[in-house]
Amino acid sequence: MADLPGLIEGSSEGTGLGHRFLGHVERCAVILHLVDGTQDDVVGAWRTIRNEIDRYGHGLPEKSEIIALNKADAIPAEELVKKRRALKRASRKEPLVIAGATGQGVAEAMSALLRIIKEARAAEAADAPVPAEADTP
Repeated sequence: MADLPGLIEGSSEGTGLGHRFLGHVERCAVILHLVDGTQDDVVGAWRTIRNEIDRYGHGLPEKSEIIALNKADAIPAEELVKKRRALKRASRKEPLVIAGATGQGVAEAMSALLRIIKEARAAEAADAPVPAEADTP
C-alpha cells in the first residue's frame, strides 16, 4: 500500500518528493485515487494526478485504479451527484462515494481493493516459474 500525500503537479519531473512516492507505487497492485469532493473542480484534481502518473510511466498508467470521491458527508446531495457524474465522464470509471470521517462507502472501497489485489496476486502466481522439486532420498 502507498499513500501519496506529496504527489503534486510536477512530481513526474521530480518536484517535491514525487519520484520517491511514484517509485513506491510501482510495487502496488492498484491505485485508490481519493478525490476531495469539497473541491470545486474534482475533475481537474483527478486529471492533475492522473497526468503525473501518465508522465512518470514505469507501468503506473496501466495499473488498476479505483476512484473515490471523498468527503461525501460534507457535500450537498445534488452537488455530489454532479461531481460523481463529471468524474465518471472524465475517467470512464464509476467513482465510489466515500466519507472517511463517517465510514460511508469505506467497506465497499476496501472490498474493491482486495478483489483487485487478489486477482493481481493470482495472475502473478500463474506467471511465476514453478520451483523445481527437491530430490528426496
